[in-house]
Amino acid sequence: MNKPLFFIILILVIGVVVGVFIKSDHDSPDLEKTGLNQSTTIETGDQNATKYPVTENGSVEIRKLNQLLNKEIRARQALEQKLETLNRQMANLETIMQSFNEADDSERVANDVNPDDSDPDDKWFNEQALIESGMASSQALELKVFFEQLELERLYLRDQSIREDWDRAKYREALQTLANQEDDLRNRLSESEYDEYLFASGQTNRVVVTSVLASAQAGTAGIMSGDQIIRYDNQRIYNGFDLREATAGGSIDDTVALEVERDGETLQFYLPRGPLGIRMNSVSVAP
Repeated sequence: MNKPLFFIILILVIGVVVGVFIKSDHDSPDLEKTGLNQSTTIETGDQNATKYPVTENGSVEIRKLNQLLNKEIRARQALEQKLETLNRQMANLETIMQSFNEADDSERVANDVNPDDSDPDDKWFNEQALIESGMASSQALELKVFFEQLELERLYLRDQSIREDWDRAKYREALQTLANQEDDLRNRLSESEYDEYLFASGQTNRVVVTSVLASAQAGTAGIMSGDQIIRYDNQRIYNGFDLREATAGGSIDDTVALEVERDGETLQFYLPRGPLGIRMNSVSVAP
């Protein structure tokens, strides 16, 4: 073969090979520029800590952990809200139950009947006491039915207030509606009949003085411990609430009559309207 021709062919082959290598190197993607290198690094808050590579799979795991963490946080918040609601309901329940123990005739409830008691009427309503006082049996029965219906309404009202989570104000308002029914009864009966009704139903019908402040009106007027207050300013007094309303009414410049019973004797005193300066108990006494 002609040598010049051989060298020419050799040079052409070498040129083709070099061209192929140059094109291959030019077409190869830059891993750093194209982002195909998925390895990234994270580091802890410590600047001297070692940097750790996090793969794409690691990022997925972190996202899953974050989702679980958020789910747990939401569940904890929901539980805290439920606990707060439960605590509020318990507080309302305690308030309502406490109101049954207050010495307030407008919120009085009946005691449970003792199963060993041979005469349960003595615990709820003593109809016989009305008859023995001279009241007609038909009227005595009517008052017993009225009292028992009112007591049942109070018991149902208590359960409803607990079931529906009433606040104290709503419960008192509902109780006052029932108390108004008893006020209507008071207006229909004579003083003596209402006095007998209160005793038969176990409610307070007398205010007894337990101690007297010597420098107060009652002390200077001669009111003594053990006196039963019957009237104040010609108003019949059946309980402490009646007396507080009477002393706060009218004009402070009024002089009012105070009627008390002492050892079976009725006494009358005259004194300025206002606080008497006594400690007292509301009691149930046979008329």
